[in-house]
Amino acid sequence: MAVGLGSLSEIVQIFEEIAFPRSAVLVTGPNTLKIAGNYVADKLVDAGYSIDVKIVEGGAIAENADSLLEYVRKSGFSGIIGVGGGSIIDIVKYVGANLNLKVASIPTTLSSDAIATPFSVLWRGGKSQAIRTMSPNIIIGDYSILMNEPHRYVAAGFGDMIAKYTSLHDWWLAYWLGDEPYLDFAAQLANGTTELLIKRANNIAKQDYMGIETLFYAEVLDGYLMELANTTRVAAGSEHLIAFAIENLTGKGLHGEQVGIGTIISAYLQSRDWRLVKDLLSRVGAPTTIDELGITKEEMIKALQVAPQMRNWYTILGTRGLSEVKAERLLRYTGILRSH
Repeated sequence: MAVGLGSLSEIVQIFEEIAFPRSAVLVTGPNTLKIAGNYVADKLVDAGYSIDVKIVEGGAIAENADSLLEYVRKSGFSGIIGVGGGSIIDIVKYVGANLNLKVASIPTTLSSDAIATPFSVLWRGGKSQAIRTMSPNIIIGDYSILMNEPHRYVAAGFGDMIAKYTSLHDWWLAYWLGDEPYLDFAAQLANGTTELLIKRANNIAKQDYMGIETLFYAEVLDGYLMELANTTRVAAGSEHLIAFAIENLTGKGLHGEQVGIGTIISAYLQSRDWRLVKDLLSRVGAPTTIDELGITKEEMIKALQVAPQMRNWYTILGTRGLSEVKAERLLRYTGILRSH
């Protein structure tokens, strides 16, 4: 891992130190191409690397991943570089794992922990799947880029990370009541990360050096913890089921924004301090109401009804989903649905 201000300027030395293949495809989006993709490609080409730039649009859908997989398979590259957000890097990890390539993760945003995890979340047939893929061989976090990303992505990243406030409780329940495997060591480390995120919420809100560093390392640590525990449950529970349902039904909001809303709800159901979660999200600038997320009351109620179907997980949501009446009451109790 290489991190710090201007760390991308040293990409050639970093790649040489880890013997990254000199023939690689660089996967990026149209915007992230301008932010860092062109810079990375030019640096590597000038140093004698053979780099093919591939622009992927439309998110982490299975069709994009499978199409890129075939392209890279036929092209015969030995390495794959993801420059962008979580969707790009999830696709890159999927291709890398399937073709046994070395993978470099170069995030331009910190909107989710996908930059480091050994899983790829891909959408197929309107439903998301968490597929075991691989952790990147190298992650390069250039704070000069990350400190200047649009703040919405930083706030969403905090939303994705604060999920552990409820996911760890769900995971513990899943061990005792649902026969799912559990690793206390990983859970304790994840809990420590959550406490540090809460402590440094103001720095994350300011998007200063300490805030970006804390968020970056929290996301990287998620990847290591999932590797240790061999499950995403260390960082995802009922709050993620709610987020997946919102995404599935509406496609509105960033993943971390949806997760933040889900964490407020899950904390309430777990009798935890949901007001703290709501305050933290407000402080960093993440949505805490359906109006801010841009979805309707009907869509949010429906999401709570179908959330347990999103994964075969044991969580505080149970298996049946909330009734329409209870779902609306829950949204009003937590202020996610404001009374007019």
